[in-house]
Amino acid sequence: MDFEYNEKYFKRHYSAPFYRRYVDFRNRFIKNEITKFVCSGRFLEIGFGDDNLIKFFKNDFEVFGVDISEIAVEKIKEQYEPSHFQICDVSRQKIPFEQKFDVIAALNVIEHLENPKLAFKNIYESLKEKGIFVIYLPTQNNFFSKIQYKIFYDAKEHIFRPSIKNLRNILKDLGLKACKECAASFIPLKINNEFFLELFNLYFGLWQK
Repeated sequence: MDFEYNEKYFKRHYSAPFYRRYVDFRNRFIKNEITKFVCSGRFLEIGFGDDNLIKFFKNDFEVFGVDISEIAVEKIKEQYEPSHFQICDVSRQKIPFEQKFDVIAALNVIEHLENPKLAFKNIYESLKEKGIFVIYLPTQNNFFSKIQYKIFYDAKEHIFRPSIKNLRNILKDLGLKACKECAASFIPLKINNEFFLELFNLYFGLWQK
């Protein structure tokens, strides 16, 4: 399904001051978790949108990004090395950089992709050995998490709506190994109890190649 991620979309969904404060808080937490495994190198964000995450890595990493939104790519090239940012749909195309990456992050992105298995394969191929894949997305695991999904995440642009079991199977089949998983609804608490992982639908995981 084609969906237009234009300036109007970003403004409607992401411009509220409270949301911006929350996202900054969340992304500081995510950076802290990533740097327990990787402190420097190359960092790639899939679907960077309006630069919520990359700005936290620009001082310690060589930063790159891909996005399907032309306006997002145009704007971010004004702030960073232009050749490091490209238009790309990773569920249809290979990641357009020759470099391999120490960290690849996809936050609230995979659920938007029409061919997530191909996207995961392309991400895997662009990771260095021992590189970290960071994933954050809503999942549907049982009645309670499905209700939450319906209330908070039932957007027409959400095409891929996996359970945690389904997600794990795809990543393990590629050869990735889970380093950390937690119920992202509880950030900054790192609750990794399986019951809570499945009960609350926001999932955060670090997977190593």
